[in-house]
Amino acid sequence: MSMDHIRAVCWDWNGTLLDDVEICRQVMNSVLEEHALDPLTDEHAYRSVFRFPIRDFYGSVGLGDDRFVPAATAYLELLAARVGEAQLHPDARATLAALHERGLRQVLASATLPDALARQMAPHDLVDAFEDVLSIDDPYRASKHDVIARWLSRSGLRPSAVLVIGDTNHDREIAADLGTEFVHFDGGHQNWSGDTRRIATLGELLDVLPPIAHHPELRELA
Repeated sequence: MSMDHIRAVCWDWNGTLLDDVEICRQVMNSVLEEHALDPLTDEHAYRSVFRFPIRDFYGSVGLGDDRFVPAATAYLELLAARVGEAQLHPDARATLAALHERGLRQVLASATLPDALARQMAPHDLVDAFEDVLSIDDPYRASKHDVIARWLSRSGLRPSAVLVIGDTNHDREIAADLGTEFVHFDGGHQNWSGDTRRIATLGELLDVLPPIAHHPELRELA
């Protein structure tokens, strides 16, 4: 499938650019321990059950129904205490810079509240890499759909000219609903074995997306 028509990339943050899977697994295990539930023994176990809606993920590990809100609140508090520990994935910074040099617009969309997202991003000095940073307003309904849809409506871009890259079914479903392209990143929070186009490292995007300079008619619209 050619990606010659892509003029903007909408990046997921947690798990895609930020390598926070192990930290999130450890934090979730602390919550599970508080509820006398079995831990997620390794990253494979974590990736096998992680999914959106986030309430479904919690339910799959025994934290459903009336346990969900207190468990999610405890999780967010514990995770906030570890802000700054997670590093970027290898090639993240170089890939962002290379796509910028190729003339592609880039935005970031995260299922994280604005203040928490700002704290997570601060150590990495990436704000200038994106024309916009999009985040949610409800931690218990962590959907990025509406904020991405609003950005898309004001971007001047056709949905088909945008590539969403993420690591979960939520990213994939948003792309399908909005009509954008999608690439799944295998190094994040969720295993995926479907027929979606996939990359194992972020640097592989450079093999997928050609410079807009090769398509002058697209550069005029970027």
